[in-house]
Amino acid sequence: MAASEPFAFGPYKIDPAEVFYATPLSFAMVNLRPVVPVKRFVDLSADETNDLWLTAKKVGGQLEHYHKASSLTFTIQDGPQAGQTVPHVHIHILPRKAGDFKENDEIYDAIDEKEKELQQKLDLDKERKDRTFEEMAQEAGEYRKLFL
Repeated sequence: MAASEPFAFGPYKIDPAEVFYATPLSFAMVNLRPVVPVKRFVDLSADETNDLWLTAKKVGGQLEHYHKASSLTFTIQDGPQAGQTVPHVHIHILPRKAGDFKENDEIYDAIDEKEKELQQKLDLDKERKDRTFEEMAQEAGEYRKLFL
């Protein structure tokens, strides 16, 4: 994967250094959101749907192992009433561990809150400061090694 042009994520441009896996139809970036350039899930072609979920499966499996997690949460917020704030289909892939939330379903509130804030990364720790580009590029570099 040697892209030099930014990837489009709705109105946002994603630097190639933040992308760690890409197919002709999908990409995964350090904030763990594979995407394809359409607004709604129903608008995906069969090939895009297959590619999106196969990419999510591959990325999720590698990230679960890398983070020594025991489960994965995959979520799609499809349309504004579902909490979608970036108008492109994307899947949140979150490695999960026992006890990471007091109540298991609290993760959906955390995702919804962060989507509403138009964050470009899922940051469940409100006290944490935004990461620098260099930190994100370094993380993407580590994840990229998982797909060599």
